[in-house]
Amino acid sequence: MSKTVTEVGGTDGRWPVAIAVSLFLLACAGLALFHPSLFGTLAGSIAVLGPLVIAAGLLPLFIALTAWSRATSGERANGPQNTFGPRIAIIALIASEVAFFAALFAVYLRYAIYPEIAGFSSWPPTPMRPDDPWGGPLLNTVILVASGVCVAAAHDWLLKERWQLSAIGLTVAIALGGVFVGLQLREFSLASVGFRDGVYPSIFFLTTGFHGLHVVIGILLLSIVAYRVIRARSAGGAGFITTAASWYWHFVDAVWLLLFAVFYAWAS
Repeated sequence: MSKTVTEVGGTDGRWPVAIAVSLFLLACAGLALFHPSLFGTLAGSIAVLGPLVIAAGLLPLFIALTAWSRATSGERANGPQNTFGPRIAIIALIASEVAFFAALFAVYLRYAIYPEIAGFSSWPPTPMRPDDPWGGPLLNTVILVASGVCVAAAHDWLLKERWQLSAIGLTVAIALGGVFVGLQLREFSLASVGFRDGVYPSIFFLTTGFHGLHVVIGILLLSIVAYRVIRARSAGGAGFITTAASWYWHFVDAVWLLLFAVFYAWAS
């Protein structure tokens, strides 16, 4: 008897398009906040428009991710899964993100090795050196690594059909991710320099800020997984998004470890 193999991801193409539009809005928000001069006469209103556009991008992103994940909730029930396509997609996504952050690190290291290019004798410039890395930044590192451990444990528990432990692990990971974002925002608010105050702060805030955005997206993915674990009570019900969210979160962890080593520990 032959078995029908279903392709994970559903046949509804609206949600990937909605996700792309949401990400475009977030990119526009970044331009609005960091380069208001590009918007001409609207530059004076950017302080208000930027946060609103960010909210307008995050809310549809969460809705689209939730709806898309629900569209695949019956994948295990419909037969054996063909996860080749989705796995290639998430690998390609993470690879593109690796290239993005690699470019930012390359720019930073170029100025760090040849500070005279930016007109400095040392890097980072003395008045702009980061805070003690063994304080807040180290605490954030411990928090994010702990959240990664929770995600790995939750995924393992899910595969072993230990639903309650999996839900608890995901909830703790989400909470730790929220604490990380809060501490990062606090660090930004207390910084003595801003994004447009020079080459170093521009690269620093751009890289750490985009990493923070990736943490927020990861929190959204983990929230969807936690909801589906609680509702579905099965690995099949949770679907491939569980594995995708786990991969994504570990990628975010790895980027932060490099950020801490290069932008904080080495720079200090």
